[in-house]
Amino acid sequence: PMILSGKSVEAQAMIEKNTELIKKSGAKKLVLSCPICYKVFMEEYHLEDIDIQHHTQYIHELVKKGKLKLNKKEVNYVYHDPCELGRAFGVYDEPREVLENVGNLLTAKSEKELSICCGGSLGSFNLTQNERDEITSNSVADLMFNNPDEIVTACPLCLKTFAHHSKVEVKDIAEVITDHII
Repeated sequence: PMILSGKSVEAQAMIEKNTELIKKSGAKKLVLSCPICYKVFMEEYHLEDIDIQHHTQYIHELVKKGKLKLNKKEVNYVYHDPCELGRAFGVYDEPREVLENVGNLLTAKSEKELSICCGGSLGSFNLTQNERDEITSNSVADLMFNNPDEIVTACPLCLKTFAHHSKVEVKDIAEVITDHII
């Protein structure tokens, strides 16, 4: 948000301080639940010796390695691709593969690189609230195309935005996975 609002000096100071703290921690992996934060850490930080992952990638890794055991239930999910995670970094398959382990994954009308923004983007400074609401309503309608039981996303901003417009429950992928741990 600081970078988007033009506070580049303040943002750079925060990046330098955070970099120092992270490197001093001795961490080998940094896991982020926010796609916007993931984008900033990937593009603006210089953490060469640290594996930076979005939590969908980390959960996927744990499932693939057998470190996270899940049960499957008869729940129909649809997955929303957050803009900064999908179009910016091509993270499309990992969340879908994880969701296929816990329920029935339905398709949205538009997915992956064609996914519709939630309408709550921090970069949409020029849109009125009515215009944002229209984008959100269109995105929810797109996600409801195959009548899912729940909408799943991997972005706290999308989650908050959709929760005010959806007639079905909206959850973060980590919440869904938590409900299926054996």
